[in-house]
Amino acid sequence: FRMLRVAIASVLLSVAAAQFFAPAPSWGSGSSWRDVSDLRGVDEMEVAWRAAREEINDKFYGRSRYFMIPMQIIRAHRRGRDVELEVLYGESECRSRGFGARQISDRTCHDVRRGADRAIYRVIVEEARRGRGRPDIEAWKVRDVRPGERF
Repeated sequence: FRMLRVAIASVLLSVAAAQFFAPAPSWGSGSSWRDVSDLRGVDEMEVAWRAAREEINDKFYGRSRYFMIPMQIIRAHRRGRDVELEVLYGESECRSRGFGARQISDRTCHDVRRGADRAIYRVIVEEARRGRGRPDIEAWKVRDVRPGERF
């Protein structure tokens, strides 16, 4: 039984590591995606804030003194009810004010600090599957943003 538990644990760890370090799926994964400027019924910035709360700050910035917060939606599209965004995030001063990652929002944490690191993340929200209340959300870091780079 001990060897079985060790084997199962190693498989689970491998799967988790693969998702964490795996590259993001390519943009526009197939011809059924269409770029849109208005994702009817979807608040793009709320999706970006949710990704910051649930994915980005835990996975990529857990040891940082600062939280990454969304600054700008670069592009967005959808397929059915699934939504894909590319979002510019920047470091905020929120952590020093005593907020936890799950409490950040545009009301509690809205200022990007001067000279902050910035990065682009791909965020995918998949339609809620049977038996789950909220849609699944995943995020991948696309790249760091150079100082002075504009969008």
